[in-house]
Amino acid sequence: MKKRIKASGIILGVGALLMAAGYYFIVQNSSGAGEISEVADKIEEREGQEVEAEKPETGEDEADMKEVRLQINLHQMTHQKIIADKKKGAIEMTPDNIDDLLTIVEANKDHYEHSDFYETTLTAWKQSDFSNAVHVHNTIWDWHGGTVGRATGLMTAEQERAFVEKHYR
Repeated sequence: MKKRIKASGIILGVGALLMAAGYYFIVQNSSGAGEISEVADKIEEREGQEVEAEKPETGEDEADMKEVRLQINLHQMTHQKIIADKKKGAIEMTPDNIDDLLTIVEANKDHYEHSDFYETTLTAWKQSDFSNAVHVHNTIWDWHGGTVGRATGLMTAEQERAFVEKHYR
């Protein structure tokens, strides 16, 4: 009987060590998974609620928005226009949201590494030209080490209406 208890204890101990080692390995290797995936995963954890935002998340002072947050907002705005197998997060691509982000980019032009990219993107969007949405999505996706959900094309007007209805109305 003592041998069984001892053997069970050893098996449980080894199992716990393997689980801890596995967890450590996963945490260490997922650090490059990308900011977009991490933030989107946190959003999805909110009990499966759909992400809804009338305005991009900007923090207390819009002029001080971190570049990574701006990238995430742009990325999530493209979800309204692009086709992808998986999309995490969504911010409605409204004229107000576009204007707000353009103001932020202009205020941080000297601080953002990719300010020309953001300004070109948002200026086109402000003029209702969304033909760059796939390129914008995949560029930011690449910057953040995306592994799933690469954009493959633009939605039709009908697909976009359905997306807007599902996520914002």
